[in-house]
Order: sequence, then C-alpha cells, then structure tokens
Amino acid sequence: MEQRLLFARIGWMRWYKGPRPDDERPIGGGEYTKSNLGNEAYNFLPIGRRVLGYFQPQMQPHERLKAHPSSIHLEKVEPGFKGNTLDKVMVVFVAQNPILGGQYIVGWYRNATVHRFVQDSLAKERSQIGYFVETINDNAKLVPVDRRLFRISSGKGGFGQANICYLFEDGHGTRKQVEWIQEAIEYISSYQHEDAAQHPTSETDHEISELIGTTIERSAGFQSNPRIRSAIEDYAMQWAFKQLNKLGLLPVDKHKTKPYDFLCTASGAELYVEVKGTQENGRCISLTPNEVKHAREHKNSALFIVYGVEVKGKKAPKVLGGKELFLRHWDISSGKLEARSYAFTLPESIFKS
Repeated sequence: MEQRLLFARIGWMRWYKGPRPDDERPIGGGEYTKSNLGNEAYNFLPIGRRVLGYFQPQMQPHERLKAHPSSIHLEKVEPGFKGNTLDKVMVVFVAQNPILGGQYIVGWYRNATVHRFVQDSLAKERSQIGYFVETINDNAKLVPVDRRLFRISSGKGGFGQANICYLFEDGHGTRKQVEWIQEAIEYISSYQHEDAAQHPTSETDHEISELIGTTIERSAGFQSNPRIRSAIEDYAMQWAFKQLNKLGLLPVDKHKTKPYDFLCTASGAELYVEVKGTQENGRCISLTPNEVKHAREHKNSALFIVYGVEVKGKKAPKVLGGKELFLRHWDISSGKLEARSYAFTLPESIFKS
C-alpha cells in the first residue's frame, strides 16, 4: 500500500505548546491569527499519551453554512475511501518562515489518525480546542527552528494557496506527479536531528542567542539576526564544499537530515565533516547535543571552520572574506565542552493541585 500522506499548512511557532512569552501565537496562519490565538498553537502539546493536531481545511462553498464548515477530503488521501476516520497517515506540517520567507516543513505526525470532521476536545491544557489529527507522542516530531531547512515550493506544482495539499488530485487515484513530495518523504525518513517536542534543549542555542547575548555566546560566534546567521552558514557550507572537492574528498551534502554537514570519502573510508561559520576567531564554536553525540561516537569525524568573516547589510546580508581551519582528524575530547544552559520542566502535579 502506498504511503498515506497529507500536507497541512499552519502558522509559524517555535514550540506549538500553547502561548508563551517568547512564542505568543502562530505567525502567518491566516487572518485569524493576526489578533487571535490560532488553534494549531497546541499541536505538539502532549495530552496524556497523545498529541492532537489542528489546521484549517479549505472551506467548500456548500459547506459554509454548516456548524463545522470545514472538512478533510479523506478520499484524496486514500482513493475510494468513504468513512470519516482514516488511520496510518503521515501528516506533515508546513509553515511560512516569517523572517526569511518561504514555506518549510516544521514537523510531522507518523501513523496518525485523520478525521474528516473536527473532533471535540475537553482537554483544558489545550483550551478545549478541537482537532482533526492525532497520534501518540512518540510519533510526533517537531523540527527545531534553526533546523527547519526543507523548503517546499509554492509555485506551479508546489504547495498552493489551500491549507491542505493532498497526494491525490481526486478521489479516483490520480496521483500528483511532483518531485518535491517524494523528496519530502525522503527528508522525513532520513531525519536524524533533535526533536524540539521531546527534547526542548535543542532550542537552547536559538533562545539564548536571541535573548541574552553574553560574552560567552558572542565568543562562540552566535548571531541573533536569523538572516545574517543563515547567510554565514550558507557561506561556510559553500566554502567548505569547494575546498573539500579540491582535496578530492567528494563531499555529499547531508546537513538537512544528519547530525553532520558533509559525508566525504577519504581513501575508501567515510569521513563525517561538521562545518561552522563565524565572525569571531573560530576558537569557540556552538554544537548541538546531536552533533556532540555523533562526534563522540565516530572517530572518523572532521571539523571545518570558516572564521573571521565580514558581513555587510542586515536585510540582505552579504558575507565576505574569512579564513579556514580544517581538522581532518577531529577528536572532540581534545577540546573543552561547556554546558551553556538547561531546560527545566516542572512536574504536572504542581499545576493540578
């Protein structure tokens, strides 16, 4: 049986666990979220062993006067399906990046149950907001903000204006013939980065660089402006790719899905290359928990640092200059690792008393 698949557009948030001071409401989820809390704000909040997901389906003309006017066309997920509840569906959430522009995959539910009509919820934790999809907690994956790299086309053949993109054009099995859908499936299948829903510390770097900006963070090359940060990362990746090719290491870009940036071949053996770019002197760099774990477990790791770069402009930053340092044999234990912060979650019992 072919993969049951559904793409749903929602507003942009960091956590999707309800309103927080640094994550007040979904951004870009439509007119409603400009002054209200979008219902997708709780899509990754555990309710017992489940997560309940909401998005706004496209309203059909004949549905406008109904109490719950929107519905999901399950026959476009599984051709010929007549029921109101469909199991074993991969639901992929897509959102517009409010700063960089473009729409990116922000998370997904595996083996989800999808309902044709909105379901009522009595859960106070999610303000009794209804839902269309559900799955168990372990099947939900939220991509950290700085790892949301898989961009989906919005042009011809891409994810259009409707908030749902189905695998099939109609209920008779006419499949959409677009490459990005298969590429998205491959991206999800091979994703090995942190899960912001289960491991909130994966968002620590982003949060600290935005809110604190201490001397330690600056020395590690953190950049709070996401456009500049992205430009430096792209610049470093392009530099490293060019130099690794010159060395005959045949680099293959893996940064979207793996806890390293390039997979190279050196004397017939694999070499995992981590790339970092910074405006500072390069002596201190930022590493995610997964990057540290991978470097510890794989002795055939290398580190490529592009440091001392210059940035001109903020809205459309241009990166210039810099120097490189390539540690072909990178032993992470030879340096000093420092824990920069912790995420502390209070027990649920405190809030139930």
